[in-house]
Amino acid sequence: MHFGQAGRLTRQFSVRKSTWGELRKVCEILLLASLTFSFSFLLTSVVSAQAAGRVALVLVAEDYQKFPKSSVGAKRGSEIAEALQAHGFDVIVSPNPSNAIARANLRDFAAKAEGADLAFVVMIGHGVSWGGQTFFLTTNTEIGRAADLLSRALSTTNIAQIVGRAQTGSVFFFMTSPSFESPIEGLDARPQFTSDVPKNSVTVFSSSARIPVSRIDAAGEQAAEAVAKLLQQPSPSLNEMIKVASSGGMGAVFGRVDDVSLTKPPPAPPAPSAIARPVASVAPQPAVSAPTSQEADGKLEAERRAREQAEARARDEQLRAERAQAEVLKAQADAKKAQADVEKAQADAERAKQEARRVEAQAQIAAAQAEELRHASMATPVDDAQLGQRQRRLIQQRLRDLGLYTGPIDAIMGPLTREAIMGYQKSRNAAVTGYLTAEQFDTLLPKDAQ
Repeated sequence: MHFGQAGRLTRQFSVRKSTWGELRKVCEILLLASLTFSFSFLLTSVVSAQAAGRVALVLVAEDYQKFPKSSVGAKRGSEIAEALQAHGFDVIVSPNPSNAIARANLRDFAAKAEGADLAFVVMIGHGVSWGGQTFFLTTNTEIGRAADLLSRALSTTNIAQIVGRAQTGSVFFFMTSPSFESPIEGLDARPQFTSDVPKNSVTVFSSSARIPVSRIDAAGEQAAEAVAKLLQQPSPSLNEMIKVASSGGMGAVFGRVDDVSLTKPPPAPPAPSAIARPVASVAPQPAVSAPTSQEADGKLEAERRAREQAEARARDEQLRAERAQAEVLKAQADAKKAQADVEKAQADAERAKQEARRVEAQAQIAAAQAEELRHASMATPVDDAQLGQRQRRLIQQRLRDLGLYTGPIDAIMGPLTREAIMGYQKSRNAAVTGYLTAEQFDTLLPKDAQ
């Protein structure tokens, strides 16, 4: 019986104008419903207060639909979850979750992490980075372009904001590397975390830029195994867990927290108001009905508002991340366009240089050909038959003056004259033919002497 039924009974009583005995029965029903609701509310409050001390979410993705199987495995996640439970954590375990299930588990965890003493999120599976964020890939994640990560994977940056609502929060990501059929531009197998880290939380990756890509899977597997063994010890600490989760310091750690013991705290004494008593024995006592329906409704409304505020903050973070990602994509597009413009200008300049070299080569060839023609015209022998007797005598006289001709000055171009001409050509390092070229004729007999 609850308040709705009691209200209907009251309305029926008013309509029928029942007897005082019926009214008393209705009052007893109302009192019983009130006591039952109060007891349930108090018990729920006690359980929630105990659960809010230490909370954890363990997401393990092993059997992927679009990628090879993760090498760490769901079994390791179960070991870590059981060890956290043994240390007093209220653990949500999600093996091989789809994107929708993982986000639903994250919403449930966010409600528990609000104001908790310790809040841990442990992720095991494939991860990639893009735009300064690292994303956990759920089992049904399918990526055609980098921007698909915003809606088809979980952002470690957003998860860090959620654990930051606790007194102390930590995110542990034991990453393995997926393989894509076709490379996707902008994705990186190594972790990135460029956002501000909440001052009371730390985000730990099992790999970093110091670990080769080929060793990422092995580093994640070894770190997860080391954490499971550490949590099985009787008194582990948070700093020890951070050290082994970061592959002994080789992984990436963002943020800093004070060291906290992970040893299970002693059980709190039960609240006196939460001890169950027979309803009949407490019915006459007015003190048992202390939390009235208005107070209960007020607390429920406060919890609802807190959840709505948490969800609004998460949406705001998501929108900021998407806007930042859009700005990164625009900057990358602008950079690519600028690079293309530079490459085009370089190609144009190179073509211009090649054209200039081609024109210069053609000019050199033309000049060489002109020079050859000039030399060819000048190298043509002078026809002796076209020379007058005076010119032939002058040639013989000039050759005699040079000590090259010993014959008579008779204007006959005989063997002695030819021999003298050959001696003249030898002295000028010219071709020895015995016949004067036009240039040699002009040199031997200047115009004024002809």
